[in-house]
Amino acid sequence: MSHCPATSIRPHKILVVDDQDANIQLVCGFLLREGYEVEPASNGPMALERLASQLPDLILMDVLMPGMDGFAVCERIRLIPECASIPVIFLSAADESEFIVKALESGGVDYITKPFRQVELIARVRTHLALKSSRDRMATLLSEKDQLMEVLAHDLKNPLFAISLAVQTLRSKENPNPAFQARVMDHIESTVLDMTASIEALLSQKAEERSEFPLTFQQINLQAAVKDAIQAMRPAANAKQMTLEMKSPATSIVVLADAQALRHILDNLLSNAIKFSPPGSTIAVSTIMMPEEMPACLVMDEGPGFTAQDEDGLFQKYSRLSARPTGGESSTGLGLAIVKMLAERMSGTVKAENRPDRSGAVFTLCLPPA
Repeated sequence: MSHCPATSIRPHKILVVDDQDANIQLVCGFLLREGYEVEPASNGPMALERLASQLPDLILMDVLMPGMDGFAVCERIRLIPECASIPVIFLSAADESEFIVKALESGGVDYITKPFRQVELIARVRTHLALKSSRDRMATLLSEKDQLMEVLAHDLKNPLFAISLAVQTLRSKENPNPAFQARVMDHIESTVLDMTASIEALLSQKAEERSEFPLTFQQINLQAAVKDAIQAMRPAANAKQMTLEMKSPATSIVVLADAQALRHILDNLLSNAIKFSPPGSTIAVSTIMMPEEMPACLVMDEGPGFTAQDEDGLFQKYSRLSARPTGGESSTGLGLAIVKMLAERMSGTVKAENRPDRSGAVFTLCLPPA
């Protein structure tokens, strides 16, 4: 097993629409020197074809073009749902006020008159790309807020009902025997702990998004960190008659990491292994040195593993796996997304795969050596 490759940031893609080759070459040259990816189109229909194959982040549009002018193209673009949020900046030699008004009414966000200076064009492009990024981020946050409400409604409603039912059961018994009372109280306590874990996961995810907890890197003995995390999870494993095994080399493995973030990752990986494995199973945890001297921690469970559909959204927020918790535990769909985010913040990686014999799943956390 090898660590996952680092992700790269895609440059902004800009569609340049103009019927004059000289203008396209000039504008594309400006943009390419600034590191943007450009796609030229010599007329309106060609621009619409380009949009059908790949959406740009911004469009620079000439006004006076034969057949379909820039206004008509922009109006058509605004009727395509996937393109509605793409900013369109008009470039034209016509500086009459009625042209500018019509450009804005057709859906444009800005109007630059030719001839223009390179510095002005680039400044306008940067501004509208930044505004689009802010709008996209706001739309994502609103969508996540809606999903959060759904998670809260789904994951907290059932546990609260279970607690209410347990209390009613206790009240219905005039003289409950101590063993029965202890079982009901244990059930209430377990349910409350699951609800608390769900809420903590949600709060942790939001706190990390706001970067309220900057990471403090230090040398950490990986075996000791894993041992402490296992010890904290033993009560939950014992409740499901599970065995937690740890294997590690005799020599110490030291990583450069934030102690709190590393503990959060280990807690999530172990908690998931316990949550999705059947009672009586064994969870094996190993610390090893991967190729190229990369320290790693492997968590292997005996659960159902992953389907092809699971793998697509495994580390995505609010993702729901095909497997369900074997002990009725709650699941927010946030734990693995938090694990991935924290691992990457520490210049590490995390990957998941089925065991070779498909007898469970293996999570591999790699961190940089100290």
